[in-house]
Amino acid sequence: MTRPTRALVAATGAALLLATVFAGAAGAKFTPAWTYVPPATRAQLAATSGTLYLPARTPLFYRYRSGATLNAGVLNVRFTNRVRVRQGLWRWTNKTFVWQVRPLAKTAVCSSWGGAQKTLQVAGNKVYSSNGTAWRCVTDRKGRGHVLAAMQGGALPDVALAIVVASGLDVARRS
Repeated sequence: MTRPTRALVAATGAALLLATVFAGAAGAKFTPAWTYVPPATRAQLAATSGTLYLPARTPLFYRYRSGATLNAGVLNVRFTNRVRVRQGLWRWTNKTFVWQVRPLAKTAVCSSWGGAQKTLQVAGNKVYSSNGTAWRCVTDRKGRGHVLAAMQGGALPDVALAIVVASGLDVARRS
C-alpha cells in the first residue's frame, strides 16, 4: 500500500469511528439533574416559595441523596458523588457540592455577591467564581432576584461548578 492510500484508509477509519461515537451519543437519553430530587420533595419546596431553581446538569455521577432544606428563603440541596462497585451496585463517597438559591436584593450587584475573582461565559450565561463557589443571578417570573450558587465540598474545579450554575432553571411547574 502506498502512503496516500494508507492515509486515506486511516482517515476513513477515523471518520467511521467518529460517526459511530456521535450516533451513539445522539441516541443517548439526557436525564436532567433536577429529576434526581424526588417529585414529592420538589413539590413541597416549590409550594413554599413559588419557584424552585435546580440544576439541569451535575458532574458525572453526582446525585441528590437527601436533605434538601428551605430556611429563611435560602434553598440548600446537597449533591453527592457515587462510584460504581459493580454492575447495579453503587457506593456513596464523601465528595459533595451544595446547590444554593438565595434572594438577591434589587439594589445588589451580582458580581459583588461573592467577591468575584473570575467571570466565565457558560452556555450563554455570565457566571462568576471565587474560592470554590460559582454563582449567577436570575429574575423569576414575579420579578424577584435570586442568586444561584454551587459551593464546593470536594475537589471540583471552578469550571465544573460554573456548568452546574449555568444549567440552573425554575422547575416549580415541571413534573
